[in-house]
Amino acid sequence: MKIFTIIKENSKRIPEKNFTDVNGYPLWWHLLSELDGLDVTVNTDSQKFLKQLRSSNLKSIQVVKRDQKHIEWENDESIDSSPVEDMLFDFCKTIDRSEIVVLTHITSPFLKKETIFNAVDILQNDHNAKSIHSILQVQDFVWLKKDSETTPVNFFTDRVQRTQDLPPILVSKGAFFIAKAGDILYQRKRLPEPLLFFPLNHTQAVEIDNYADLEFARLLKG
Repeated sequence: MKIFTIIKENSKRIPEKNFTDVNGYPLWWHLLSELDGLDVTVNTDSQKFLKQLRSSNLKSIQVVKRDQKHIEWENDESIDSSPVEDMLFDFCKTIDRSEIVVLTHITSPFLKKETIFNAVDILQNDHNAKSIHSILQVQDFVWLKKDSETTPVNFFTDRVQRTQDLPPILVSKGAFFIAKAGDILYQRKRLPEPLLFFPLNHTQAVEIDNYADLEFARLLKG
């Protein structure tokens, strides 16, 4: 099993998000310290990360320098996609096609390695599925808003239903995208199909996208 993640120097919504303090440690440290001892590769453009990593006690973290093409891609405002998937493809080309690859994000600081192991076991024991993805399963009344219009997604408006009877909404979480390297490259997807979903508990589903998420994480880590 190979674990692949990315750490960039700059962030837009939270400046230097990956390095912001969460209870005495930079954000990136929380997930990587949990995964230390496993085969982890970090794709980075950050000298700050390299300096902090050298002064940490983490031993199994390998680093690859981010390609200039991906730096330019990420900084090009005219491109409406992220280069992360392409970084993943490049990584998969360097390993055996039969290897299980776990794409994860350090913005999921509460993810546990046991959860990854459980997800990998489920994938390997399913003879049809090609990938498994972390989600938060929500059974609540959900609307879809487009411009000024709202449309109910999973409930009827002519009666009050019990939430436990509602079809669950599966919210994608960046904690992990798991598949074999060969399937990722063959389908050119981080989640080759058929796809399985792995529900996370509310704590492990926390992602740091904005300041409210950051404050919540600090409370949970406190």
